[in-house]
Amino acid sequence: MSADLPKPLAPLPINVRPRLGETTIHYVQRLARANHLRTSYLLWILSQPTRTRNLRLRIDRLAALSGRSVEILKITLADTDSTQQPDLGPASRRWERIATTKARDRTFNIIGQMKNHASWSQSTLRQISDTWKVPEWLVKRILSPRFPNRAPVGRVLISEDHHSKLAALYEEGMTAAQAWYELIDNHDTWIKPSAVQHHFALFDLTRGTTLTVDE
Repeated sequence: MSADLPKPLAPLPINVRPRLGETTIHYVQRLARANHLRTSYLLWILSQPTRTRNLRLRIDRLAALSGRSVEILKITLADTDSTQQPDLGPASRRWERIATTKARDRTFNIIGQMKNHASWSQSTLRQISDTWKVPEWLVKRILSPRFPNRAPVGRVLISEDHHSKLAALYEEGMTAAQAWYELIDNHDTWIKPSAVQHHFALFDLTRGTTLTVDE
């Protein structure tokens, strides 16, 4: 029985500080890269005793590996605490107006765009501040998981670059699982396993249709 339980984890040799507003997956990728580990291997460690493809990463295990407390990760990473309620009070509305006024590009939904930028980019707080021309102190407040994102920016299922890479891997004869490992371990990118499986099914369908037509 005890053999089925996950082993206690020790902090990895190279410490990586989580960036405010980034996603858990993005932080895991940086942690793996800094410690010369494959992202897929670290995901497997963090998802025990469940399976990696379910993407149910355990925040307590990530805290142990990163040398950070669970509380720090929850107030830093964008998607670690689904029970945390955003602060919808008048103060957040005031900060939204200030950010929109100060931003370089005063487009619609500046908050959603900034949060989306921070979730996937390699940018520091200062770089995000410089990009959007919003004071660093206000960027820090906006990127907090508690700051409301009233209109989240939608993410496409898969980019054109990902589609091209998947098509090439499919033509090489890889399975969907092999292609997923190849992408996250060797291309410094992220795509859900379900998205890879979906596109490989479409490739299969297209190939079957093409063969029928050619015949």
